[in-house]
Amino acid sequence: MKLEQGQIWKKGENYLRIVEWARLSIEYKVMKDPISKLGTLHKATKKEFCRLLKGAVLLKPEDLTAAVPAEDDEEEFSAELEMVISQSIAADLRCILDGAGDGDEDAVLEAHTRLRDVVSTTDLPMLRDALKSPDNNFRSRELIGELVAKTGGSDCLADLLEALEAGASEGHDNDGLQSSLIMLAKAEPEQCRLKLAELMAGPNFKNQEAATWLLTFIP
Repeated sequence: MKLEQGQIWKKGENYLRIVEWARLSIEYKVMKDPISKLGTLHKATKKEFCRLLKGAVLLKPEDLTAAVPAEDDEEEFSAELEMVISQSIAADLRCILDGAGDGDEDAVLEAHTRLRDVVSTTDLPMLRDALKSPDNNFRSRELIGELVAKTGGSDCLADLLEALEAGASEGHDNDGLQSSLIMLAKAEPEQCRLKLAELMAGPNFKNQEAATWLLTFIP
């Protein structure tokens, strides 16, 4: 079967829609409902996507009408979709944690790009847990730290500074994480100044040097 842009495949309880067909890769959306088109975007090589389609069925236009959920199922569908999105985010975070250690840079960057487009404040607990994971190395901390800074802002400074110090203790320069912190300081100067003052006044705050460094970038 020839793959084409716009095709919708049904696999189990999910629907896979080909969003963009390119020479070397395929961007597709995983959905619980092919009519609303709500779902999460993913990217794979053609070989990977073909493996994913094993056991899937290509839908015809007349099949889509039957796929419309009843109104009574809307709340359940919304919960299922939220679960699918959460699982997808967790999978991409795991990809970054594992791939950064294994050297699979392409997979890590693709996962990071997907996350950057979809994460919101709802996902902050998951992002912060990933940033604190013992499976981190300096590369995964930089990428996940960027997501935490973008999503949580100054409220997450304690976690970000802790990650910065972890990388420094391992002998890394943390260029990526430093850039994320500097951008945050310039984007939220007053919030960052207040948060840093609060942290530095705490009796158990261990990252005074990093906090003092960041203060120099607040306009």
